[in-house]
Parts: sequence; C-alpha cells; structure tokens
Amino acid sequence: MSGAEALRFAGKIFGTQKDYWIAAGRLPQAEEDAKDATMEPRGKGVNETVFWVTDNLLNDWIQLPDCKPSYINQARLIKHIFTGDLNAEVDTNPAFTGKERHLLRATLARIFHATAIVPKGLFTTDPDTEEVKFDAEFNFPKTDELRDIKAWCNVHHNILKAGRTEHIDPNVPEEELEGAKADLEAKDPIVERFRDIGEQ
Repeated sequence: MSGAEALRFAGKIFGTQKDYWIAAGRLPQAEEDAKDATMEPRGKGVNETVFWVTDNLLNDWIQLPDCKPSYINQARLIKHIFTGDLNAEVDTNPAFTGKERHLLRATLARIFHATAIVPKGLFTTDPDTEEVKFDAEFNFPKTDELRDIKAWCNVHHNILKAGRTEHIDPNVPEEELEGAKADLEAKDPIVERFRDIGEQ
C-alpha cells in the first residue's frame, strides 16, 4: 500500500475457501496510462477509491484493479458466492467476463456508492476544482439530531446504468450533441452527490 492516502479498514467479505479483508484509500495516479476509454480515471467516480485485499492480516495486501463499467453492469445481473481466490473464474449465467478480482472490485464500488453516509454538511465541494473537503464551519450535530434520517447524506455519486458516475458524450455530430446529452441525462439522471439518504 505504498503511497496510499487516507487509508482505512473497510470491512470483510466471506468466501467459501478464504475470506477477504479489505482496506480502502486513495492513490495519486494510476499505474498504467493505457485504459479502456469507458473507464473513469483514477481518483474519479467509481475509481475514486482504491481497494486492497488480503486473506491473512499477516500477509501482503494486494491492490485490486481499477473498475470497468462493463464489470459493474455484469455484476448487477448475477449472484455469486466468492471463493477467496482472486484469480478464480466466475462461472455464472449471464456470463461475467473477468476474474473474481474484477467482480470483487465491482461489488465494492456498488456497496460503497450505495451505503457510505456522513452527517449532512460535513463535506463541501469546491465549485471550481470539484475537490471534496471538510467544511471548516461545520458543527457536529448532537446525538438526538443524528437520529433523524434527514441529518445524513450519501458520500458518493450514484452509479449510472452505464456503470459510471458521469456520462460519456454521445458519438453524434456536433450540432446534435446537446440534444443527445439531454436525452441521455433524462433516461439516466445523475443524482446530487451529497443527497439526502431518503432520496432515491
């Protein structure tokens, strides 16, 4: 986990042979520049967080690969019990085209984007750089206030039907681009990042 920032223990996923211990954090840049053009870059969207796993806390941690939209969409269609072997084939119908490491990474993205919450107002987004940071003026709510569901918000953007958090510009002539983007947004809307957890 050399070079990792904001590293934290993220949980455990049980397997039939071994279990996965999971750590989450950030890395400043991707290890490889050549990527699938549909993938969100390291530090953005479903690849904002980097995950490491191990089957033994005394062993080395293995970094999971960045997530492809196709893996997220395939993972949405299947149910699979993890084995604990990152290189295991995923035998499902419909087919999953990656290894267990890719399914695990897609599953973690789906879990974290759907469930990570914080008290509302804890974070703010810079309108120019879109950098997320703590709000210096935030006052932590009292316990009674935190019992109200409206006091909490989601941390991450929703994952779109396209398997990303942002749309790719449609491949249409320039004069048709604005309309095509509007149609895409209408069919698969992007939801505000720090939305109320009661919102869908």
